[in-house]
Amino acid sequence: MTEIRKIGALDGLRGYMALWVFVTHVTTMATIQLQKYDGLGMFFANGEFAVGVFIVLSGFVITLNLHKEKNAGDFYIRRVLRLFPVYWVCLIASVFILDLSIRVLTEFPWSAPRLMDRINYLQNSREFLMPHLLAHIFLLHGLIPDRILPSSSYAFMGQAWSLTLEWQYYLVAPLLFWFMTRIKSGFLPKALVVFALIVVSRKSPQSSFLLSYFWLFAVGGVLAQVYQQNLEGSSSRRRLLEAIVLLAAMAAAMKGAMVVSVALFGISLWAITSPSDSFAHGFSHQVLANRIAMWLGKISYGFYCSHMVAIFLCAWLLVEVLEVRDRLYFIPELILGSLGLALIFSALLSRYIEIPAIELGRQLVRKRKLVRAALVARAA
Repeated sequence: MTEIRKIGALDGLRGYMALWVFVTHVTTMATIQLQKYDGLGMFFANGEFAVGVFIVLSGFVITLNLHKEKNAGDFYIRRVLRLFPVYWVCLIASVFILDLSIRVLTEFPWSAPRLMDRINYLQNSREFLMPHLLAHIFLLHGLIPDRILPSSSYAFMGQAWSLTLEWQYYLVAPLLFWFMTRIKSGFLPKALVVFALIVVSRKSPQSSFLLSYFWLFAVGGVLAQVYQQNLEGSSSRRRLLEAIVLLAAMAAAMKGAMVVSVALFGISLWAITSPSDSFAHGFSHQVLANRIAMWLGKISYGFYCSHMVAIFLCAWLLVEVLEVRDRLYFIPELILGSLGLALIFSALLSRYIEIPAIELGRQLVRKRKLVRAALVARAA
């Protein structure tokens, strides 16, 4: 029961982060004058912190999965069916409303932060439709520099820059896991690997290229290994806290703002793994594992993939169909309307696409394990 509660709390964290990303996108689309790197805009118009938590969380969860899942083929089957089906549906929807999205942005009656950036990447999506589509189908668009394919990171669905990053990480995760588990001499050498990856990240051509955030995936992986050692009794919770503090300090020194993401995940993990009778554990359970947080976590991937479609459709309805011209009405109507639409989309995606695909992955892996077991028995 303890393990289920801990996993559920991390799902709740994921749900909140997806909601945070939505807020940063809808506020700017709603013409609220927030600048991404200035004042309140650092938190309400900048989704990098939330995506950073996603990345650390992914590195953590994938490393724990690889501790249990020893077969790389099984790992890839599960990851493909976890990532691609929902993404493909939302990619198709984003391509389908491409012209509508461009039109509504170009006819916006007010100025809005990042308006021209959005118009630019959507127009580039249309101009270079087939190259973008081919790269996006395989979630490899983050490997193509913008100078070769304009707006490669943000074409069609801007938030997919982090999804290609995720897929790139999945492709090399078993190799990273193998390498990190071969480091037997303790935590410090693994921290040095993270430090080296931070240094390398400064040479990465763009944020959607794996090297930009490989170090952040590795932070999650290192924390997962310390956590696993704690469960096995070969480490202490104090060691986990020391790891969190050191990795956060490294992030603060080398990557500045990303310390927020490392600290958010680290504090959450520390609270979740506190003794069940402690205040930290009780508080984290109330915040991260309540019914709303758990539901948000359950639909978080579909919400992340579909929320821009909801925002564009709602903006089109308000600007072109209902011809709203008063910003005092437009702002709350866009925020609340697109939130409701995104929640509906994500609930449907979870029920009819995501959950069946995950179950299919489980069944395929189960059959593969039975076949391998039969071959071993036959050989014996």
